[in-house]
Amino acid sequence: MLDLAGAAVIRCAAAAGYRWTGLRPTLPVSRRDRAEMSRVLQSEGVELLDVEVVALRPGPLRDEHRALAELAVELGARQLLTVSQDPDLAATADKLAQLTAVLEGSPTHPALEFMGFSCVPDLATALRVAGPVPGVGVVVDALHLHRSGGDAAQLASIEDWRWCYAQLCDAPAAPPPGDGDLADRLATEARHHRLPPGDGELALADFARALPPECPVSVEVQSDELLRTHSPVDRAALLRHRAHRGREWRCES
Repeated sequence: MLDLAGAAVIRCAAAAGYRWTGLRPTLPVSRRDRAEMSRVLQSEGVELLDVEVVALRPGPLRDEHRALAELAVELGARQLLTVSQDPDLAATADKLAQLTAVLEGSPTHPALEFMGFSCVPDLATALRVAGPVPGVGVVVDALHLHRSGGDAAQLASIEDWRWCYAQLCDAPAAPPPGDGDLADRLATEARHHRLPPGDGELALADFARALPPECPVSVEVQSDELLRTHSPVDRAALLRHRAHRGREWRCES
């Protein structure tokens, strides 16, 4: 719910019946807002799955990355969502290790997400980057998996891996048409044109069955259309219903 912020996101999740939620705060976050988010998480009985997003770029780990990590710890988030736009994958792994050090002693862990328009474009690359770094897991998004050429069979073939959580949405089977760079079209689709589960052609039942039973599944549907036609609580409730419509689709958040 990117049109809401802070405690309003938590209240929306609770009103729609979610057990988990995620937050994408804009730094800096005031002491008052931090306290309110902590209070509302407790009063609404909602747990914090993730705080996002640490966007790694060439150069050293930035102060805002550390600040977001510290906020995630303060709020009790399970994961700190991280993406990379650094083409130096060894440097990406090193910065993930630095984030792990910031988070040491807390229940929060870095979660690396692969995307076709990032420098970690697919599942194999994500596993290669995160694998050597203790405490770092991988986020699997149904759309990004499909668009990068992966499938449920690839997921199911990987044993003993640290799956942080999965993200559920739907989309047409074919990538978005148009001229210009494919990566730009994939980014636009992911940020503006995702579909609710059941409205597209992704093999979501297979995707869900390939995940370990303990892996939380969130709903990630950034949609300009839903933003225009539904209130935040109505959107959240619709997406929760769609994710639960098939019993093989497990939705924790």
